[in-house]
Amino acid sequence: MPVVWQCSKDKLDPTFCQDVDELLTLRPETWYVTSSFRGLAEQAVLYIRYQAGGAKAAPAGMSAHNFGLAVDVVLDGSMKPGLQMNWDTGLPAWLGLRAAIAAHPRLHSGWSFGDWPHIEAVNWKGKRYPKPLDRVGVMT
Repeated sequence: MPVVWQCSKDKLDPTFCQDVDELLTLRPETWYVTSSFRGLAEQAVLYIRYQAGGAKAAPAGMSAHNFGLAVDVVLDGSMKPGLQMNWDTGLPAWLGLRAAIAAHPRLHSGWSFGDWPHIEAVNWKGKRYPKPLDRVGVMT
Protein backbone atom coordinates (compact mmCIF):
# COMPACT_ATOMS: atom_id res chain seq x y z
CA MET A 1 0.00 0.00 0.00
CA PRO A 2 1.12 3.57 -0.34
CA VAL A 3 3.17 5.38 2.25
CA VAL A 4 2.33 9.06 2.61
CA TRP A 5 5.13 11.31 3.81
CA GLN A 6 3.72 14.42 5.50
CA CYS A 7 7.23 15.56 6.35
CA SER A 8 10.51 15.88 4.52
CA LYS A 9 12.79 12.94 3.79
CA ASP A 10 15.68 15.29 2.96
CA LYS A 11 17.32 15.30 6.39
CA LEU A 12 16.94 11.59 7.08
CA ASP A 13 19.82 9.16 6.81
CA PRO A 14 19.35 7.68 3.29
CA THR A 15 19.62 4.02 4.35
CA PHE A 16 17.23 4.55 7.25
CA CYS A 17 14.76 6.38 5.00
CA GLN A 18 14.86 3.60 2.42
CA ASP A 19 14.35 0.95 5.12
CA VAL A 20 11.27 2.77 6.47
CA ASP A 21 9.87 3.35 2.99
CA GLU A 22 10.26 -0.32 2.05
CA LEU A 23 8.89 -1.59 5.36
CA LEU A 24 5.74 0.54 5.19
CA THR A 25 5.18 -0.04 1.46
CA LEU A 26 5.08 -3.80 2.07
CA ARG A 27 2.30 -3.40 4.65
CA PRO A 28 -1.29 -4.00 3.45
CA GLU A 29 -2.46 -0.76 5.13
CA THR A 30 -1.82 2.89 4.33
CA TRP A 31 0.63 4.48 6.76
CA TYR A 32 1.43 8.17 7.12
CA VAL A 33 4.85 9.37 8.23
CA THR A 34 4.03 12.41 10.34
CA SER A 35 7.43 13.39 11.73
CA SER A 36 11.04 12.88 10.67
CA PHE A 37 14.14 14.98 11.39
CA ARG A 38 13.77 17.51 14.21
CA GLY A 39 16.18 20.27 15.08
CA LEU A 40 17.25 20.80 18.68
CA ALA A 41 14.93 23.77 19.22
CA GLU A 42 11.86 21.84 18.04
CA GLN A 43 12.86 18.85 20.19
CA ALA A 44 13.27 21.10 23.23
CA VAL A 45 9.73 22.46 22.77
CA LEU A 46 8.32 18.93 22.45
CA TYR A 47 10.14 17.86 25.62
CA ILE A 48 8.69 20.81 27.56
CA ARG A 49 5.22 19.81 26.35
CA TYR A 50 5.90 16.19 27.39
CA GLN A 51 6.89 17.32 30.89
CA ALA A 52 3.59 19.22 31.07
CA GLY A 53 1.63 16.05 30.26
CA GLY A 54 1.88 15.98 26.46
CA ALA A 55 3.02 13.28 24.06
CA LYS A 56 6.20 11.36 24.85
CA ALA A 57 9.39 13.17 23.80
CA ALA A 58 13.08 12.94 24.65
CA PRO A 59 15.21 15.93 25.63
CA ALA A 60 16.95 17.84 22.83
CA GLY A 61 20.00 15.94 21.59
CA MET A 62 18.73 12.66 23.06
CA SER A 63 16.28 11.76 20.30
CA ALA A 64 17.06 9.78 17.17
CA HIS A 65 14.96 12.39 15.36
CA ASN A 66 17.78 14.91 15.99
CA PHE A 67 20.13 12.68 14.00
CA GLY A 68 17.81 11.94 11.06
CA LEU A 69 17.40 8.38 12.33
CA ALA A 70 13.75 8.28 13.46
CA VAL A 71 10.23 8.80 12.17
CA ASP A 72 6.76 8.76 13.68
CA VAL A 73 3.90 7.07 11.84
CA VAL A 74 0.13 6.72 12.08
CA LEU A 75 -2.29 4.26 10.55
CA ASP A 76 -4.86 5.61 8.09
CA GLY A 77 -7.98 4.07 9.60
CA SER A 78 -10.39 4.62 6.73
CA MET A 79 -10.69 4.48 2.96
CA LYS A 80 -12.13 8.03 3.02
CA PRO A 81 -10.00 10.65 1.27
CA GLY A 82 -7.38 12.17 3.53
CA LEU A 83 -5.86 10.89 6.73
CA GLN A 84 -8.22 9.31 9.26
CA MET A 85 -5.79 8.80 12.15
CA ASN A 86 -6.19 5.52 14.00
CA TRP A 87 -4.17 5.24 17.20
CA ASP A 88 -5.72 1.94 18.36
CA THR A 89 -2.42 0.10 18.77
CA GLY A 90 -4.26 -3.12 19.59
CA LEU A 91 -5.49 -3.43 16.01
CA PRO A 92 -3.96 -6.13 13.80
CA ALA A 93 -2.45 -3.42 11.57
CA TRP A 94 -0.44 -1.93 14.45
CA LEU A 95 0.53 -5.37 15.78
CA GLY A 96 1.61 -6.40 12.28
CA LEU A 97 3.75 -3.29 11.94
CA ARG A 98 5.34 -3.98 15.32
CA ALA A 99 6.21 -7.53 14.21
CA ALA A 100 7.60 -6.32 10.88
CA ILE A 101 9.83 -3.79 12.63
CA ALA A 102 11.03 -6.44 15.11
CA ALA A 103 11.99 -8.69 12.20
CA HIS A 104 13.94 -5.92 10.43
CA PRO A 105 17.70 -5.99 11.09
CA ARG A 106 18.17 -2.21 11.06
CA LEU A 107 14.93 -0.87 12.57
CA HIS A 108 13.67 -0.65 16.15
CA SER A 109 10.17 0.12 17.39
CA GLY A 110 9.31 2.67 20.06
CA TRP A 111 6.90 0.11 21.54
CA SER A 112 9.62 -1.00 23.96
CA PHE A 113 9.66 2.45 25.62
CA GLY A 114 6.00 3.39 25.24
CA ASP A 115 6.24 5.49 22.07
CA TRP A 116 4.02 3.38 19.81
CA PRO A 117 4.26 5.39 16.54
CA HIS A 118 8.07 5.79 16.71
CA ILE A 119 10.47 3.91 14.42
CA GLU A 120 14.22 4.42 14.79
CA ALA A 121 17.49 2.96 13.55
CA VAL A 122 18.84 0.09 15.65
CA ASN A 123 21.61 1.20 18.02
CA TRP A 124 21.48 4.77 16.75
CA LYS A 125 23.11 6.35 19.83
CA GLY A 126 26.64 7.32 18.92
CA LYS A 127 26.65 4.90 16.02
CA ARG A 128 26.17 7.26 13.12
CA TYR A 129 27.06 10.78 14.19
CA PRO A 130 28.81 12.18 17.26
CA LYS A 131 26.40 15.14 17.65
CA PRO A 132 22.93 16.13 16.50
CA LEU A 133 23.16 17.10 12.84
CA ASP A 134 21.99 20.67 13.27
CA ARG A 135 24.66 21.26 15.94
CA VAL A 136 27.57 20.27 13.66
CA GLY A 137 26.34 22.31 10.70
CA VAL A 138 25.22 19.37 8.57
CA MET A 139 21.54 20.24 8.96
CA THR A 140 19.74 23.48 9.65
